[in-house]
Amino acid sequence: MVKKYNLEGPASSFKKKLTLGLNFNKNLTYTGHVRNIAKKLQINACVRRISHLLDASGCETLYKSQVRPIMEYCPLVWSPCPPSYLNLLDKIQDREKRLIQRRRTSEQPTALQPLQQRRDVSGKCVMYKVHEQQALHLTSLLLPRPPQAPYSTRTAPRRGNTLEVPFARTELYLQSFLPKYSRMWNTLMETTAVGQAKPLTDFKAKVNTWIKRQPP
Repeated sequence: MVKKYNLEGPASSFKKKLTLGLNFNKNLTYTGHVRNIAKKLQINACVRRISHLLDASGCETLYKSQVRPIMEYCPLVWSPCPPSYLNLLDKIQDREKRLIQRRRTSEQPTALQPLQQRRDVSGKCVMYKVHEQQALHLTSLLLPRPPQAPYSTRTAPRRGNTLEVPFARTELYLQSFLPKYSRMWNTLMETTAVGQAKPLTDFKAKVNTWIKRQPP
């Protein structure tokens, strides 16, 4: 079914809604989409309402199965949002983390991966599927390899795994998926041997380890 949009009227009222469930405004940004997610989760608060019936493990399972997937739906599309909007989602996870911790009988801290780390790992895994596993349904994201280095350097052996970063004129496009994660991919390939991990699960585990070692 093809949806039709009424583009008439003042520009301030122009708003499209994608069939995927993502909203963007007239400036082609997803700030309103992220704000609506945060507002909806703050109102529902399903974990808090039922937490008195669950232990810490039950609260954590409920959060990971019902709340966090909502905040991680198509994150690579709206991840260029400014940090001030992404922090709205971090506050929700921090609130749920405190709630889970209160239900614990021991002092063991609650371990939840930061949402930004999960988004970065997801982006690198997509790049891995495109350029290492040659996923056919992602060929539109394929980036060319840089030319061969004219002389030998310390990073020259790993340069063959790097990619050409798309040129970006605006900050909005600079933070979008291809420019952002191609830069991160190149840094990853030049500083580690993680590109040699063949199964996707091994690659994902090594990327998580690499991100944890990075300075804040």
